[in-house]
Amino acid sequence: MSPRARPADDLTRRLGMVCPVCGASLGLDEPERDRENDRFVRPPSFRLEVGAAEADSRQPWRVTMLAGHYPPAESTEPLFNPYDIEFVYLLCGDGHVFADETPAFRSGPLRDGDTRQRVDEFNMVAAVGSPASGKTYLLIRMLSQSLDILTHIDDDDDRGRIRLRELSPLEALPTEKRVDDFNETRDNNTAITPTGTERAAYPYGILEEQFREALEAIQALIERTVLDGRRRAENWGRGFRQPLVVRTDSEDRRTWTGVADLPGELFVTNAVNRREAGKLSGFDALVWVVDPAVAPGTGQWMTLDPGQLDGSLRPGTSGQAGPLVVQRNRARIQDAIGNRITLVDGPFARDEGRALQMLVAISKCDLIHAALRKPDRHLADLGRPGQVQRGVERYLSFALNRWIKGLAGADRETELLFGYLRGATSAAPAGRLQRIAQIARGLLDHYSNEAEFWHLLHSGERGEVIAEAGGDAELRHIIRVPDLDEHLDSARQPGSARAFLIRDVVMSAIGCGIGYALNLEKALLKMQREPWIELRFFLCSPLTTVPIAVDGLHIRPLDPGAEFPDVDERGAGLTQLLLALLERARR
Repeated sequence: MSPRARPADDLTRRLGMVCPVCGASLGLDEPERDRENDRFVRPPSFRLEVGAAEADSRQPWRVTMLAGHYPPAESTEPLFNPYDIEFVYLLCGDGHVFADETPAFRSGPLRDGDTRQRVDEFNMVAAVGSPASGKTYLLIRMLSQSLDILTHIDDDDDRGRIRLRELSPLEALPTEKRVDDFNETRDNNTAITPTGTERAAYPYGILEEQFREALEAIQALIERTVLDGRRRAENWGRGFRQPLVVRTDSEDRRTWTGVADLPGELFVTNAVNRREAGKLSGFDALVWVVDPAVAPGTGQWMTLDPGQLDGSLRPGTSGQAGPLVVQRNRARIQDAIGNRITLVDGPFARDEGRALQMLVAISKCDLIHAALRKPDRHLADLGRPGQVQRGVERYLSFALNRWIKGLAGADRETELLFGYLRGATSAAPAGRLQRIAQIARGLLDHYSNEAEFWHLLHSGERGEVIAEAGGDAELRHIIRVPDLDEHLDSARQPGSARAFLIRDVVMSAIGCGIGYALNLEKALLKMQREPWIELRFFLCSPLTTVPIAVDGLHIRPLDPGAEFPDVDERGAGLTQLLLALLERARR
């Protein structure tokens, strides 16, 4: 390690030396040099300083390579002024953007303050799903959720509050572009474009759009100073997408969370960027977005007509092949992702025993909600006979066993439920299974009511589930499900991040049952048998109303009186998913 890369350096203390996204050099980490030609074996990190915009909106810039002793490159039109800097960015060896300093905020009450950024903990999350699974809609809605408790009157003791920090312009760009796309759907009914088609999703595209000459200066430095420089310069910033960033404060702890929105096509056998998929095993959490519309046999239960199916699959994708072929192809990708998650040394887990926070988001639950409005619809009838009931039972058993083994805590209502399911220490195992089946039936009966199902996944109202006694080992049991604000209050208490909260448990049990019926029983059962997987389910409806295809580019709500939601409209499942994703910020 060179003297400049010692951990005692201020930049290293604040942001570390390894990029959490791709593992490249970050900050003052100085890569090894090739002995023959004295070139770096991989690109080092860069600092990008950006000045105040001119009248024509152009911004001056300066690029400095943070290894070696090479002179910086800077703009001449407009002329860079080192005494007039608005934002300072740190770019890793593959271009990922991190806020280093925000001198623009030195005015006003922060005139003499320290505007340098720091990160106490990095939290890297990947979002995967089959093509057109609704993943991008889901992520944008989820990241736009508020974690404030709306019904609080006295906020003096709100110690667990999670505060969102303002992002710098380059950090915010990928999220802002997707929010604009979401608003295009809401305002003009234009369906969002596939994830893999967005150039600005990569660091290269971000700089090419915002600071083309700075990008060329970086490439020139890499070509001159790095081994195999021309190839490395051409590929710089194209290896792994710039994540959607959330920076949070919880008390005095700052957490950087990056969400990589990965296209489903990345997981087909002949995927172009296999290197990108190979980075997932180093991530902290995985959001698997599951699409009910592609699972075999679900269309009959949901009674989707061709327009509804095409609206959910993505307008214009059926083409000449027809929707059934598209469904089958996407179902194969969805199944393949599930089957690969538990493979040791696979794309999601490098070493046996490594903990993985697995968050399964059942998207497009507006389709399930609409189906429950029809007469004689019951959640237990989804999929093959017995699948939903079996999935609910197995999640209850999975959660109960983790609690009994001391792997997770529980709130009071969950302790009451788990205590009832476990029974006396001398109770026969058959009695426990009987009680688990009883609670599963009670949950399914309750949430087969379309209004109660909507309260659980979207509106966040409180509920009361009554599981009536049947067999000899059973007693009447009532589960009180709190509203979303009560859940938020519980989730922000110290130690809650690794505890089972009753609203999450109920949603996960129903979600697991639905997941079993969506042809994912084998994959989910494998996950439930792995002690290194922390498994939770979330019911989500990013568009809140069933969409229907208008043509190859547009969708509209099936109900003429409905409209797609504002991007920040509160949804219970989306808020609960965001809380789970920000687990590191809640410790």
